[in-house]
Amino acid sequence: MTRRRLIRILIPLAVALIATLLVAQLTARKTAPTATIVVAAQSVNAGTVLSSQDVQLETVPASAALHGALTTMASAVGQVARVGLTLGDPVLSDELQPSQVAGISYQIPAGMRGFAVPVNGVSGVAGNLSPGDKVDVLATFPVQSATNAGAASPAHASVVVQDVAVIGLSAGTGSSTAPTAAGNTSPYTLVTLAVTPQQAATISLSEQQGTITFLLRPHSGAGSGSATVTVGGLP
Repeated sequence: MTRRRLIRILIPLAVALIATLLVAQLTARKTAPTATIVVAAQSVNAGTVLSSQDVQLETVPASAALHGALTTMASAVGQVARVGLTLGDPVLSDELQPSQVAGISYQIPAGMRGFAVPVNGVSGVAGNLSPGDKVDVLATFPVQSATNAGAASPAHASVVVQDVAVIGLSAGTGSSTAPTAAGNTSPYTLVTLAVTPQQAATISLSEQQGTITFLLRPHSGAGSGSATVTVGGLP
């Protein structure tokens, strides 16, 4: 067999072998197991409450998925980043913590403030409030005598703030329970609300000038609407 004829035989065999190897590699890549994990969609500072804009899903080879990597958006959104993340970093379970654990400040929406209001067993809805509930604030004002600055004001009650979220309950610095009108006790004496600065000022002044009571709103929502009643308007 001449050298030229041998080359003519070997070259097609080599090409066929290379093609076979390439096809095998491509097939292996297509059939290799994969995993869907959560990664950072942008740089995130430590202490950030993750939003849907901060994270995204990415498919990676299963062998490259780190232990503890989150696999759903819901498991990441709303959690607090304990460490800084950069674009593309896998989001691991031990790098996050719930906002309730991180502190109450992480539960306050942007533009709002946490405002603590003292309550008793009656004004605090008989101990039936829980974080996440929504309340209205009813203020009751006594009769105000006429002064040089204005005429007398009759006793009246008015809903001064509506649909604000309860974000914390505590016993305060005094007794751990507050007596109700029926002699029972309430497990908290302070209720922290997420309110705007204007709402905080309204509640504070209402508390100084009269008494306030929380109205628990239904979970499905109660709509809105003002209500003011004077003594003369009672049935």
